[in-house]
Amino acid sequence: MQALINRIMPTASTTHMYAVLSLSGMFIWFGLMNLMGLTGSTISQWVDAHPFSSQLKPHKADIAFALGILQAGTGLLIAIYSIPQRFKRMSFGLIALLSLGALSLMFTNPVWIKSLGGFPAIGSGQGLIKYIAILGVALWFLNVRGAKEIMLIGLIMVLGWIGAMKFTGPEAEGVWPLLTSSPVFNWWITDLGKQNASNVIGAIELLTVLLLTGHWWNRKAYEFGLLLAGGTFIVTLSFLISFTASWGGGFPNLASTGHFLLKDAILLAAVFILYRD
Repeated sequence: MQALINRIMPTASTTHMYAVLSLSGMFIWFGLMNLMGLTGSTISQWVDAHPFSSQLKPHKADIAFALGILQAGTGLLIAIYSIPQRFKRMSFGLIALLSLGALSLMFTNPVWIKSLGGFPAIGSGQGLIKYIAILGVALWFLNVRGAKEIMLIGLIMVLGWIGAMKFTGPEAEGVWPLLTSSPVFNWWITDLGKQNASNVIGAIELLTVLLLTGHWWNRKAYEFGLLLAGGTFIVTLSFLISFTASWGGGFPNLASTGHFLLKDAILLAAVFILYRD
């Protein structure tokens, strides 16, 4: 098993390159969408529910533009090889701050599913909790102590929380269109029906979480958990191709589902880093 995992997982240098490309690519992409005015509904969703919304509402376009400049600018600085390291470090630091800002929306917006009683039934916050691992990746580039632990906690939070939600009706309804559109799933799991298919996916994700906790008790279990997590994120990224509703009118305009899925590229980088580091 060890030899198999070593062959599957990328080398340390490839891991570093992929982490740079995934981090810079996502922030450039999101930044350009903000600058092109393609994220009006998303910005409105978060601003309208903010406690200071009365002051922020008139400035939605300005917020999107400023956010776009920050995202695209930091992504470009990370991606350009010849940029001095001090500017790259500033960019990683800014990405860490942007990630913390995104996580703060968990406390300023209704991100829970009311029909299930609210917390801990997480709804729109599912995309936000991914920023824990993204924060960890940015801090890893800055050589901050504890960055790997933040990445691991981020993976456990995403897979555990979202995996547990798979056993609920609303989440089963939400994941069903993705499963039926996927060549990985539509030939076998859809025969189980919506809820049972969702339960199977949830069970796999919770098993992955259990194995990831092997970081504290069993190295082999931990490594196998990283392999399962990596496979999970590769499959979810494939939904960007198979699930056409991920796109809000075609490339490069991602819909909310596309936003949610694209972040898994950086979570996959976190898996590689944790294995190779």
